[in-house]
Amino acid sequence: MSEQPSKPTDRFSIFLVIACAALAALTLLLALQNRSLKAQLATALSAPAGGLKAGDTIAPFDVVNAAGDTTHVTFDGQGETLLLVFSSTCGACHETLPVWNRLLAGGVSSSVKIVGIQTDFQHADSSSSAGSIPDLRFPVFGAADPTGELMTKFPAIPAAAVVDATGKVKSVWFGVPSESQVSELRGAIAG
Repeated sequence: MSEQPSKPTDRFSIFLVIACAALAALTLLLALQNRSLKAQLATALSAPAGGLKAGDTIAPFDVVNAAGDTTHVTFDGQGETLLLVFSSTCGACHETLPVWNRLLAGGVSSSVKIVGIQTDFQHADSSSSAGSIPDLRFPVFGAADPTGELMTKFPAIPAAAVVDATGKVKSVWFGVPSESQVSELRGAIAG
């Protein structure tokens, strides 16, 4: 019996296998990069022109409570501040408020101050019918100066912003939050 001589390795077949593996790896890397770029684009498109953005600085400002008392909100070097801006008449806000409530019910670091700013806030002595929204897990105020610089930084509502102890904006979200934005916000306030 004679044995068949072994066939020499086909170099072209080896080259094709290596090339296909390299192309598959590149396709996977490009798909991941495409996903990341789409997320960045969606974030950029969701931020309104002239609106607050990460890196901006917010000066201390005044808010008023239902009794008409003024409180000065400062960024005094201790912890972060979560600003939640909404309206009682905004449909997107009515979708977002339960999301914020669930998020805050999950726990917030003790170093995070929460300030809710209702754009159509009315004092107790006001005769306007703009309503307050009951059962919120955060204090709600009105801007002492509704046309002031701070409120011009929120051209769209609902909006949430995390501000550090120096007044620098760390993160900001406009509109009804997506699941990924809720996760980002959860991470930002967990401490």
